[in-house]
Amino acid sequence: MGLARRLRMIASWAFQALAFHRTRTLLTIAAVGLATALVASILGFQAGYRQSLDHNIDSMGYQILVTGKGCPHEAATLILRGGSIPMYIREEVFRHIVEQPEVKDATRFFMQAVPDRGGSSHQLHVGIDESFLALKPGVGFQRGEWFSGALADEAILGFNVAEYLRLGIGDTIGVKGRSFSVRGILDKLGTQDDGTVFLPLEVSQDLFERRDRLTGIGIRLHDMSDAGPFIDRLYDIPSLQVVRMSQVQGTILNILRGVRALLLAFGAVCLVAALMGVFSVALITVNERIPEMGVLRALGYPGWTLFQLVWAESLFLSLAGVIVGAGLTLALRGAAEWAVRSTLTFVPAGTVVAVTPETVLGSGAAVVGLCLAAGVYPALKSSLVSPLTSTRGGA
Repeated sequence: MGLARRLRMIASWAFQALAFHRTRTLLTIAAVGLATALVASILGFQAGYRQSLDHNIDSMGYQILVTGKGCPHEAATLILRGGSIPMYIREEVFRHIVEQPEVKDATRFFMQAVPDRGGSSHQLHVGIDESFLALKPGVGFQRGEWFSGALADEAILGFNVAEYLRLGIGDTIGVKGRSFSVRGILDKLGTQDDGTVFLPLEVSQDLFERRDRLTGIGIRLHDMSDAGPFIDRLYDIPSLQVVRMSQVQGTILNILRGVRALLLAFGAVCLVAALMGVFSVALITVNERIPEMGVLRALGYPGWTLFQLVWAESLFLSLAGVIVGAGLTLALRGAAEWAVRSTLTFVPAGTVVAVTPETVLGSGAAVVGLCLAAGVYPALKSSLVSPLTSTRGGA
């Protein structure tokens, strides 16, 4: 028998067997599809969350964060996602830090979140000076420019703020009853800066009645190997808390491992259920079509051919399920993103469920391989059918 004829016969047999019980077949395909979509989404979440976190931390531009006494990781995550820091440090601390020989660049900022009119959300306002751009060489202006003066009633808007409020250069924005002219609009960065209103530092301090106070100081060193002695000296200053951003990153990822393990366990349960469906379909097919297999054996078909006939069902079920799963993954990507942001306490700005073609193909290949493994036993059982017992109606 030619190869083409053999493949047509195998495909015809498999399709007939699957079409005979359409409901059972469709439910199995749906189960495989859901399992594929879940596995792809979990892998996409694992990769996307880390990429977004790395991007957010790198975009901050500094390696060390100095805040008022308190929980350092809470302060760092508040800065990452945009929120008010209830601890303050004096301006003189910044002047002391920039005099240290290890410091390459440093920036000071004053961060406050103001509730909107409905009180359901907050608008982040950050007071900055010229050193802000020095630590962020990748930041550019889509339109406009830097503040005209340190005491100007002007604002620089993040990309999303400008888009949402439909503001352009020269328009005004109100902050705590005071009007500010829009001086510049930043490029889209994919970080918390996109949703921030930037004000001149001294103006921001005066507006929120915190003169000579800062919420944080970002520091970049010439050599991070000098960080240990430098941080030890900073702790000699009362009421300071110092944290390396790499430590914050590691802490967040350690917490994420528990969530990822739980999701993977849930995905494994769904995948096992789908594999049991494929196994059951193939096994039922063998039991239902034993007489036909006996006839084929009597006509001289080898056991390997019968093995291929049954195994092809597992292949077609898995391929159909993977195609359905790929569609579900792409269609529900937005819902998965929403679920992550609604569930987790801290989620970095950017896409945290990064479903790529490589992720979908890798998940699909793994599911197909497991489905084929699940179909081995039924296919093996079919290859051992005896022509004599089958023609007599035996099992």
